[in-house]
Amino acid sequence: MVERKIDVFEAIGSNPIPPTMNTIFVVSIFVSVFSLALTLVGIPAQIIKNYKEKQSGQPLLTILIAIGFYISQIIFFSLTQAYLPLIAFLIGLLMWGITLIQYFLYYKKYENN
Repeated sequence: MVERKIDVFEAIGSNPIPPTMNTIFVVSIFVSVFSLALTLVGIPAQIIKNYKEKQSGQPLLTILIAIGFYISQIIFFSLTQAYLPLIAFLIGLLMWGITLIQYFLYYKKYENN
């Protein structure tokens, strides 16, 4: 009887292939493009709407969740040294900071009316 040793990587199931640096770079470009689009189109539209209506269009919890998300992504991209998406999320954090300021600026005015 022949004894055969089984390598862990020969086990039944898939053997995932780690992504190459090119794949990671392409994905980081997509993340950057879409997060910049959201940051430079979506959030400023909300800021302008808030300014025109003199009230915040987002609940405080939504703003805080978005800020928490952006902070976590900034930490993640800093640790992984993915600087392209990091720039987009830094700009996004700045924009969400403006909406937070608007929330407190217009909250009292909205309460008094």
